[in-house]
Amino acid sequence: MSYNQEKESRLMDYLTAAFCADADFVSRNIPVLSGKAEVNVQYIENLIENEMINENVIVRLQDGTSEESDLNSDKVMDIIRSTVVSVANVYSSNDKDHLLQAILTGHVAITVNDIDYALVIPLLKREVGEKSETEPSLQSGNEAFTSNIYKNFNLLRMRLPSLDLMFKQMELGRTSHTKVRIVWLNNIAKPPIIEEVCSRLNRIDIDIVRSISVITELIEDNPLSFWPQCKLTERVDVTVANMAEGRVAILCDNFSFVILVPLLVLQEFQTPDDYSQKWMFSSIMRIVRYCAFFLSSTLSALYVSFVAFNHSIMPPDLAIHISAGRSEVPFPSVIEVLLMTFMIDVLKEAGIRLPKGLGQSIGFLGAVVIGQSAVEAGYVSPVVIIIVAISAVSSFALPSISLTNMSRVTNYVFILLATVLGLFGVLIGILFLQWRLMTLRSFGIPISHPLGLGEISQMKDLLIRSPAWKLRKRPKVLSENETAMGDRTRKPGPKG
Repeated sequence: MSYNQEKESRLMDYLTAAFCADADFVSRNIPVLSGKAEVNVQYIENLIENEMINENVIVRLQDGTSEESDLNSDKVMDIIRSTVVSVANVYSSNDKDHLLQAILTGHVAITVNDIDYALVIPLLKREVGEKSETEPSLQSGNEAFTSNIYKNFNLLRMRLPSLDLMFKQMELGRTSHTKVRIVWLNNIAKPPIIEEVCSRLNRIDIDIVRSISVITELIEDNPLSFWPQCKLTERVDVTVANMAEGRVAILCDNFSFVILVPLLVLQEFQTPDDYSQKWMFSSIMRIVRYCAFFLSSTLSALYVSFVAFNHSIMPPDLAIHISAGRSEVPFPSVIEVLLMTFMIDVLKEAGIRLPKGLGQSIGFLGAVVIGQSAVEAGYVSPVVIIIVAISAVSSFALPSISLTNMSRVTNYVFILLATVLGLFGVLIGILFLQWRLMTLRSFGIPISHPLGLGEISQMKDLLIRSPAWKLRKRPKVLSENETAMGDRTRKPGPKG
């Protein structure tokens, strides 16, 4: 073998070996120019416009002809470039790293065995996601996943054009044969976590996948716990950011949501807008969300405990005012609170199930007409309306549906505890939730991290949002590669 042949053989083998783990990679030998030569076409299938590559590349390569009888490889490539391929912006390159990046960004590479360069043809399929409805943001993009698993994976590829983007595909459901892809970033996600995710999915044996939440219930460490253990998101940018921290994404065909594991519970209080605004304001808003979660879970129970048991804790003027408001109410305070909380939840469900415009009208009707009428009729005191309204509005401030649902359930539990044991019962409930938080794990990782002792340094992007130049490390419990930012990145200032 000559030097050129050996060099090009290494080039073609290098490209093939680099993508050997990618099931979407295509490497195809095609006879061209009436069988006088053979070329190798390499590309990633789902990134390419199939119609364009078939009509403008494959068919034209197979139908191409030449009157010359003595063709070397350089002449073959010149003929292909000038007369056969009918795509603009065709160019040649012998840079291996550039060719890898080109294939990852939707280009086709054409090589011949004994030359040291490849023709590169841009044929990227322009994927456009849906608009996020459940996780809207003000200043960040609102691109969301679709119900097509291949399109969803392409949306990830467009944001992460890297060989480190790995996936494993499987099927769930004996009848539905639903395609599932486990996606992670190589050298960032920990192999034991990847293996555990694959193991738990392989243990699922069901007829059909009714919902992506069914998968989360079957792979959670403790599905009976109130605390969330898997994160569901429909946003592409959120998925990419979490994978960059070492998490594993689970894509499921026919569903527009993605499962992210492992979960750290403080992660549920983050929003995309946290990274598109000043760090000081983002940190303040995170603290506001923590307060909103506390209010939505405990405010109604605290009111019941103060009114029914712990009168002496309240200031005398406030106690007299509440007592005067309840003088005409025929029900105990716990019945008032439970009744109004139940009605708020009914109105929430009605607003979700009805068409968007009509749902807003139902919410307005419930908030104004029903609440005001109940007070005027003397069935509910004005203070209860205020308490329940604050609790409901606080739950709307939570960025995670899982947290919102959890706060609704714990609200009822705490109200019942307050009815039996007063403030002591509420404190017991809070301590139980904290104990459960500290003992619960998500794929072997404590969901309370980094709230444990000695882990304060890990809170830079969890409890609050530190300045960007301080976010140099990934969470060590998630990633085997902790370095997220190079040393060249410094705190901005007059001297750079």
